[in-house]
Amino acid sequence: MPQALTDTTIRYLFATTWLPTDPAERQVRVPGGSTIGVDTGGNLLHAALWNLRAQGLMEFEQRRPVEHERVRVMGGRPFSGFRVLRATGSPAPGLEGALLAAARADEGDVRELVRALDLDDRSPWGTVCSHCFREAHSAGLVAVRGRVFKKIVITDPAAVEAMRERHDELRAARGKYLDAEPELTGAVIADCLRVVADAFGAS
Repeated sequence: MPQALTDTTIRYLFATTWLPTDPAERQVRVPGGSTIGVDTGGNLLHAALWNLRAQGLMEFEQRRPVEHERVRVMGGRPFSGFRVLRATGSPAPGLEGALLAAARADEGDVRELVRALDLDDRSPWGTVCSHCFREAHSAGLVAVRGRVFKKIVITDPAAVEAMRERHDELRAARGKYLDAEPELTGAVIADCLRVVADAFGAS
């Protein structure tokens, strides 16, 4: 049995079942296929932040209503803010761990937090996914195959399949908190999506 994974990495293993794919959009490689880059990066970030909230490590607040932003100067005004409630004591794995490490102050705005992950301007969604990939790879679950056309393959299908029930629980839980707090969750996910989108080609 592989080591326990963070909840966001479990969601990453099943990314093709809940994230959109469109050959006309910029894609990111995920286990067993590809998904739309911006959607994947933004949604995984949002899932990780809410997992930290569920663990009592972070809290969030809505700072202003979500609205269309034609122009974002210096990253734009954030819709949401965060507060670190307590430290884990030791480095945490996966995307959750990266976000906790990036929280350079006890509070701030969500856009600032996501930018602190040092997103690659050529593939900001790849930066996000890499945290999940490394955790899953360390557990012996995924690997990169191919020289020219690389893809991410599942190397232990039985172990991954054993996590499907947990993934389905996480998916259902996400639907519940999206319904319960639509404005707050919408503000956090909008900030995540906009930072990922803005990071592409920013340098």
